[in-house]
Amino acid sequence: MAGLVRTHDLTDPSQHGWALAAIADHGLTAALESAERADSPASRGAVMISIWFDPADDGRLRERVSYERSAQ
Repeated sequence: MAGLVRTHDLTDPSQHGWALAAIADHGLTAALESAERADSPASRGAVMISIWFDPADDGRLRERVSYERSAQ
């Protein structure tokens, strides 16, 4: 089960007010769905998920999942 650790709101104040469900919950649902699809941190290391709405593609939701292993 995925859980939220930290969020960073990078939305410019001029973009607030878009009538989209994903923005209404600050992307939390989209981030958690992405986290459920990601590989386990136990096998790949820390997981960082970035989601954003691409203004160059009609505001479609984009995501990037990256993994980070700590130095041992």
